[in-house]
Amino acid sequence: MWRELAVLGRHEKLIHLPLVGAILIGFVLAPIKDRYPSPVSYFLFDLFFALALFFWATMRIRRGRALLPKTPVTKVLLVFYVLCAVYALFPGIPLPIGLAAFRGWCFFSLAYLLGYDITRSGRHVRAYLLLVVLLAVLAGVYGIYQYVAGVESAIPDDELAAERHRFATYVTPMGEVEFRIFSTFVSAGAFGSMMAYASALALVLSLNREITPLWRFLLRLGIVPMMTSLVLTGTRAALIMVLIGLILLWWHRRSVRVYLVAAALISLGVRVGIDLTEGRAAERFASLADIGLILGRISNPLHAGFQALLEAPWGHGLGRTGHGVPFFMGRWYPTFHPIFADGDFGRILVEMGVLGFAVLVLLLGTALRTAWRALQRLKGTPDEEAALAIVCGAFMIGAGTLVGSPLLSIPHGMLWWFFLGAVLKLADLERRRQRAWWHAWSEVLVPVEESTRIVSRMPERHPWSARGR
Repeated sequence: MWRELAVLGRHEKLIHLPLVGAILIGFVLAPIKDRYPSPVSYFLFDLFFALALFFWATMRIRRGRALLPKTPVTKVLLVFYVLCAVYALFPGIPLPIGLAAFRGWCFFSLAYLLGYDITRSGRHVRAYLLLVVLLAVLAGVYGIYQYVAGVESAIPDDELAAERHRFATYVTPMGEVEFRIFSTFVSAGAFGSMMAYASALALVLSLNREITPLWRFLLRLGIVPMMTSLVLTGTRAALIMVLIGLILLWWHRRSVRVYLVAAALISLGVRVGIDLTEGRAAERFASLADIGLILGRISNPLHAGFQALLEAPWGHGLGRTGHGVPFFMGRWYPTFHPIFADGDFGRILVEMGVLGFAVLVLLLGTALRTAWRALQRLKGTPDEEAALAIVCGAFMIGAGTLVGSPLLSIPHGMLWWFFLGAVLKLADLERRRQRAWWHAWSEVLVPVEESTRIVSRMPERHPWSARGR
């Protein structure tokens, strides 16, 4: 497995190194923002990611290659970019806020182009998947420590940090206040969704037959602290994401043994989390049995969006919900009042109205459908597990857009788009290998058929004519 990670440093180092740096920073960005509040710390992830994009684009241009891959997702992305650019200049929206929101909606999706182009084999993809799992396990272990240490040690004495983590508690049905850990992320919701996402990646990667028994054991063992941290976040949507990942895994690979292993690991992690909270987390997650609560949680973000839609069917402009806009930038415009909305769909209804909602539905539908087709093409190949991990994660994050904003979060959004481009590239590479195989066999078989036809067309000599000679 260490050799899998080392493959990132062999080719195109100027692209892979800043990209790995961006992923590392994405996992520790919240403490950097809390301890060193400044515009530089806020955009530190963007700087590393932009550096990777810069080296990638310059190498492509130098080689005379096009920047945009010919995929169904590319066309819809371009339409989405144009629409966001128009709404960034919406009347009544200050230009810096519009540009910051444009960055939030569009910048991370450029990772799709990056993931598609720099993927050379399944080893590259597995290396990045392993990197995400390793960082998530470390974040999960730190999250458990954060819960034991208490909320006072987690949130520094700073106004901006207190505002950023103002939802770091929840109240149980019995009226008790419980601390929601956020580890090294900006919120408990973002941290919980990452634990669900990385747990699915670890489980699927452990199914690969090429890994050693030791690494298979370590990957599965890492699920336990991640599930424990998920419980400590109190994020119910994250637990539903885990269930969605398991359903997709069963749909693609119906193995009872895999499900028994997954059930044991998840149950152990959940049990430890419940014991740490002395049962308070069980009270919170037990509310998932209330179907009305789940439907209400899904409808609330859309309800706020539709309310804003009645006021302005074409939207209020990019940045109106405040998402993607730094806290310090909001202070520059005291008269600018954001409209609160939760979820990617709720936010886009407020900011871009009917057009934005339709384009986002089309974009996500195209992306998920194309990813599923790529998985079917890679079935039975050595890259099947990597593709299955990516597609499970893609559907889990995609479902999270109904109640949260994973596509606008760091590093969730960038990872989602990067791995989407990578799995489509793996499917294209497999298609090229199959075509090359058929082409090679056709060159062997066609001459044989032609020679057979020539022989069959030659006139046979009559036996009597041979005797007369």
